[in-house]
Amino acid sequence: MDSLNKYSQLKEVKRLQELLSYNILDTPYEQDFDGLVELISIICDSPVAIISLIDAERQWYKAKKGVENREVPVQETFCRHTLLQDEILEIQDARLDERVKDNPHVTAENGIRFYAGIPIKTAAGYNIGTVCVVDTKPKQLSENQKKALRLLTEQALMLLEARKKNNSLGNEVDSYLRSKIKETEQQLIQKENEYKRLLKAIKRSSGVIEFSPDGRIKKVNQYFLETLGYKKEELIGKHHRILLDEESKKVNKAFWEELCAGSFKRGRLRRLHKDGSEVWIQATYNPVMDSFNKIIKVIKIGQDITREFREEKAIKKAKDTAEALNVQKDNFIANVSHELRTPIHAILGFTELLLEEEINPVKKNYLKSVKTAGDNLLFIINDILDLSKIEAGIIQMESEVFSLKQVIENVFSILHLKAHQKKILFQFHIQEDLNLNLRGDKNRLTQILLNILGNAIKFTAVGRVELFVSSQKISAENSLIEFKVLDTGIGIAPEKLNVIFERFSQAEDTTSRQFGGTGLGLNISKQLIEKQQGSILVESETGKGSVFTFSIPFAIGNALPGENSNQYKIAQKLSGTKILLCEDNELNQCLAKAILNESGCSVDLAENGQKGLEFLKDRTYDLILMDIQMPVLDGYQTTSIIRKDLKLKTPILALTANFLISERQKCLEEGMTDYLPKPFTKEELIIKIEHILSLYKHKITSPKLENVNEKGVVDLQVLRELSGGDLEFEKEMIALFKAQAASLILEMELDVNSHNYARVRTNAHKLKTSFGMIGADLLFLNTLETIPVKDPVEKNIRQTLRQLQEQLQKIMDILKN
Repeated sequence: MDSLNKYSQLKEVKRLQELLSYNILDTPYEQDFDGLVELISIICDSPVAIISLIDAERQWYKAKKGVENREVPVQETFCRHTLLQDEILEIQDARLDERVKDNPHVTAENGIRFYAGIPIKTAAGYNIGTVCVVDTKPKQLSENQKKALRLLTEQALMLLEARKKNNSLGNEVDSYLRSKIKETEQQLIQKENEYKRLLKAIKRSSGVIEFSPDGRIKKVNQYFLETLGYKKEELIGKHHRILLDEESKKVNKAFWEELCAGSFKRGRLRRLHKDGSEVWIQATYNPVMDSFNKIIKVIKIGQDITREFREEKAIKKAKDTAEALNVQKDNFIANVSHELRTPIHAILGFTELLLEEEINPVKKNYLKSVKTAGDNLLFIINDILDLSKIEAGIIQMESEVFSLKQVIENVFSILHLKAHQKKILFQFHIQEDLNLNLRGDKNRLTQILLNILGNAIKFTAVGRVELFVSSQKISAENSLIEFKVLDTGIGIAPEKLNVIFERFSQAEDTTSRQFGGTGLGLNISKQLIEKQQGSILVESETGKGSVFTFSIPFAIGNALPGENSNQYKIAQKLSGTKILLCEDNELNQCLAKAILNESGCSVDLAENGQKGLEFLKDRTYDLILMDIQMPVLDGYQTTSIIRKDLKLKTPILALTANFLISERQKCLEEGMTDYLPKPFTKEELIIKIEHILSLYKHKITSPKLENVNEKGVVDLQVLRELSGGDLEFEKEMIALFKAQAASLILEMELDVNSHNYARVRTNAHKLKTSFGMIGADLLFLNTLETIPVKDPVEKNIRQTLRQLQEQLQKIMDILKN
């Protein structure tokens, strides 16, 4: 330790000897350094800049800016720490630095906060002084500032070296030093000129205005005068409030107080032109402080953005107008949808009834032709409505387990006749090891396959149309399913391949006339595929056919119940069922009555909601069929009165031809039991009615779960009645319940975490049927199904979901036995 101390002392002695060799102790202040220190201050944007020398007791200044002292004791300096290293020392906030936080220059009011210094190192390797900058605000030098500070420190050393050589070499060296000083001055002048050119460029491209601390205009450039239409003498000395409108004056006081507190302000500001018109400026307000942290002026730099602002405003107005027109378009399409579907519903319904009765083969063929034409017309309408739903962003993708093979077989059964009539080969090939049980939207997949395979058949006269299905594993839970549709049809010209997926686009101008169709099928398919994070592409050659390839990621689904399970064992005979039909369209009235009377139902007909309410005051019904759009009182209004005023719990099945807006959720919110879109088939109506009546008949209204024992959690008697004693069917339904309930409740938990409360409501509604089937309490599901659309309380939702999870666990425990 003694050796180390002796070495340190010896090193310090040699450093002081080196300091004395410069013969500068008798000249504590040098005007030669004034320009250099001024430049250091400007480049580092610091109010204080110092070039100093340090001996064993004191630090004295060769040049300074922003301080009064000429020397300080060495123990009070920051620079003594700089002497101990060879690189720049930067202290961004002195209050946080252990070395200097207790320094009196730091603890004083408005004390030092920022320091950056570089040692002045002689050729012999000794640090004899420093070049440093100081500020009363914490900050950080940029890399360019640090580089400049290093260069200027070298310049300071050059001046010191020059002074040393001058003292030793006399007049000859003195002449040399003067030339070096002159060279340095020229460099400084060059830097100053560059700085002036920069300021000049700013003034030419921006408005520059200087304010006194009280807000009066001191200086203003020509750009600003031209922007606001004033002459210089009209602004100098005036308070800046003359540039403000009434709204800006209200907030100006607080704005200016923040500026005078040293806050930098920027933003888009509205100002008044001399002629009273509105001018918008993108501006910055820069408070300028002296060394005592006092505001001495405020400099504003701004650009005129009036033109850009008006263009943005015009674009926003155009966007708002377009959105309003889009809403009008959606409403128009919704109304047209209703008006078109109502007669089509009647045409297809009556045709279906006549086909069941007609035995004359000629007449039966005529009826089949009518039904085919009606189906084609409905297909075109569906294309237009699907496109509108996609554009409006309201189309939703379902997530349920389905059999991929069954979907493909259904599609081929639908299209088989068309292919058979054209005598072309029509078949599919599925990869052998492909997992056939998937989770996703089977209806949208069916729609995509029908569009693409239907197109392939339409444009193929001879040869074949084939579907190849393969998969690529993405993860343990997900697979990418690839569908490749190959045909030997007319093909697509190369120049048309880039536009084939655009709406109303077809390969040739004569395609629609020759083959039919709207030109929307591929556009809708592409959008549906991309909405499921998939992709589609086409390869084709004119006259040689086409290959459409699309891929969609699907989650791997759980095992489905056996194919031999009876899907309709829950259906009950409708004979003697009393139904109130609220429907204003005469064709639909006749059709519904014909279907229901044939099934043994008795039907009362109400042509509007008011008439329906009159029936309900005197009679009771097993079911109400409620059209949505009716005169006097529509379906929503009528349902609201039935539930709130009449306090009736009679199940209500909503009937609507409006496919554009998502009405199912709205129907449920209004108190309806279920929803059936028009046009519907006879089978769809009967199955829906049987399903609702079976659930309504066996609905359990048990007390809250916390007040019942385990035996009251489920009532399998409901399932036994529905199964008709078929034990295999009961096992399949329980297995399906376990898989579905666990999956949907997990989805609900994820949806709550992502605040997707709409899907929580939907899944809660799905689960009610399953819970009702096993006689489970519906309290928590009813609560989740009626989550408020506006301002839902997440805490309450999570608590209800936890109670539902506890309920499911109890149910699972019982179903194990």
